[in-house]
Amino acid sequence: MVSRWWLLFRSLAVLTILVLTPLMALQELLPWSYFLSTMGAVAELALEISIFLLLEAVGAAVLAAILTAGRVFRLWAAGAEANCAGVLGLLIAAVCLLVFLSPLDTIAGPVASAAVQAALLLALIVVFTLVGWRRVGGFFNRLNQSAQIVLAICPLLLVAVIAGGFGWRSFNAIAPVSPDPNLSTAPNVVLISFDALTAQDMSLYGYGLPTTPQFQRLARRSYNFVNFFSTSDFTTPAAASLLTGQYPLEHRVFQLYGHIPRGARTHNIAWILRHHGYTTAAIVTNPGAHPMTLRIGDSFSALPWPPISPWFFPGTLLLQLSNGIAFNTANGLALYALKDFGCLFDRFNRMRWVRPEAVFSAARDFMRAARRPYFLWIHLYPPHAPYVTDARFRGRFLAGSEFSSQAYYLWRMPAPSYPAAAQREINCLRLRYDESIAECDRALGDFLDWMGANGQSAHTLLIITSDHGENFSAGWFGHASPDLHYSETHIPLLISLPGQDRAYTIGDAEDLTDVAPTILAVLGIQKPSWMEGHSLIGPIRPAPQPAFSMYLARSSPFGRLDSGAIAADAGSYHVVWYFPSGFVALFDVAQDPEALHNAVALHPEAATALVADIEKRFGNALQGNAAGVYRR
Repeated sequence: MVSRWWLLFRSLAVLTILVLTPLMALQELLPWSYFLSTMGAVAELALEISIFLLLEAVGAAVLAAILTAGRVFRLWAAGAEANCAGVLGLLIAAVCLLVFLSPLDTIAGPVASAAVQAALLLALIVVFTLVGWRRVGGFFNRLNQSAQIVLAICPLLLVAVIAGGFGWRSFNAIAPVSPDPNLSTAPNVVLISFDALTAQDMSLYGYGLPTTPQFQRLARRSYNFVNFFSTSDFTTPAAASLLTGQYPLEHRVFQLYGHIPRGARTHNIAWILRHHGYTTAAIVTNPGAHPMTLRIGDSFSALPWPPISPWFFPGTLLLQLSNGIAFNTANGLALYALKDFGCLFDRFNRMRWVRPEAVFSAARDFMRAARRPYFLWIHLYPPHAPYVTDARFRGRFLAGSEFSSQAYYLWRMPAPSYPAAAQREINCLRLRYDESIAECDRALGDFLDWMGANGQSAHTLLIITSDHGENFSAGWFGHASPDLHYSETHIPLLISLPGQDRAYTIGDAEDLTDVAPTILAVLGIQKPSWMEGHSLIGPIRPAPQPAFSMYLARSSPFGRLDSGAIAADAGSYHVVWYFPSGFVALFDVAQDPEALHNAVALHPEAATALVADIEKRFGNALQGNAAGVYRR
């Protein structure tokens, strides 16, 4: 069996080095150079090929075992075995190729990558059909004759990987420091973002269930922005906007697990504050928002271990590998595995991905020990799905067992685009979501109590917001829809200045690009020219303008945008403009809070004005996609 495995692996390796490597380089090396240095891109490709070869070795071992068993039990003749080895080996290589091309989705968009994968698969089928399975298998086996020379290239891959700057950044242990009497008296900054928290389901903003009494308590000593919006409707681009003060069209993070381009890695609030004497830290429990995913980990002087369930350990662990784009898919693979098999384990069903109390406990540990002044970004995964809470909150708004466990959610979860007949299930999910909001609210209240009891509130600028919202109507469940539903983009924002004891309610439309400039303005630091937002607090405020949100996940960040949508919010109007079609949907949320009915025919002037605002603001970046005319 060992000799048979060696022959199979040599053949697979030859195919990889001579045929598949140029294809992988053509598709991946050039785009990646936008996010990595040239050497980093070469190292990334070398790392992928190395792991690709490792998978081939495993596949060859399995195939050799099958062939050996077949020979022992005389299931096929020797000639058939040779052809079987060739064809199955080629299929293994094809499968591995498709698997390793998929990480490009994270930065280049699913359309381009899927098209390339489909083309390669179709080409393999054509070759098999025209040439014949027997002849293909024979050719594949004959490649062994040149394997000795080609295999000598394999050790060079490790040289490229090492030279490419790959390294391991461990999560930082929180260690106490001695007070420094010479430290600045500048206020600390605590930025808290909840994942998938929509303003629509918060009693702070008029929701019918008592989901956020602690938010309401904080609002009595905060600036409360009641018309605040995300710049996207899913995590990674929204988190990038929160930290950079830029719209996705500028920071170029279009996809989940996308990266900020290598030339702009210092364009973020943490980098600025770190170079103004702040200790910068992040406790982020969604890998899609993590600074290491965004490739701005160097902007943070401390990245403590995020308190998550050990079931989701693999994806989070591999975030610590610097410059490894391919490893961003590890979290996705872990989720797929847990969806199919994790529900079989009772312990998995009783453990949530993230407990809000654990996140705030880690934040308290950091705040006790950190050298001041500090900037701490806390990103909590709840109330993001699966909306599983502890016993204190489970059943608060929905009695029974529906969607009360990981298993129930993962096996019964409806598709994001759902039919009208599924609305009852969606309504049940919304009540579980509301329970998760209530749990987050309680944990926030406990954290605020601790801050007050320990004198932190008097010396801390506190900002609380979300990365995006959540939708439970109009045929779409969750977030990340191409339609930028109002409840996916309408999010909370509370800003409490050090020692503030009065409430202010702001009704102007604002968005996530304004958070970073506001922090800088409060601290007296000049806003850099690359920030697109403006300060929300201060004696001078710009004239009101719409808030903007973007869905660009179907376009590549490397060139001209293929398709997408941009939403604009002003007053009671929520407009979504699709390009390149020019189609427009308008919703009057004052009359239609769930944004169910396109009212563009009733308010054509408002639609025209908001589309004009979109074109004026982003026309150059869209590179001719702005049609200038919309269809009702």
